[in-house]
Amino acid sequence: MLTFASVATEFTVALLITFLGIGVVANVLIGYAVAQVVGERSQNAEVRNASFD
Repeated sequence: MLTFASVATEFTVALLITFLGIGVVANVLIGYAVAQVVGERSQNAEVRNASFD
């Protein structure tokens, strides 16, 4: 009986690590994409507002 609980605990911990890890990776990628968009938008605003000599 104790071994079934041990196996179940191992699977639970492995699944938690897997899905939490996927969530962290997804959030990092989303943050990177947002940072790229904000940077590109500010560059576009600079070009748009630049005075041409």
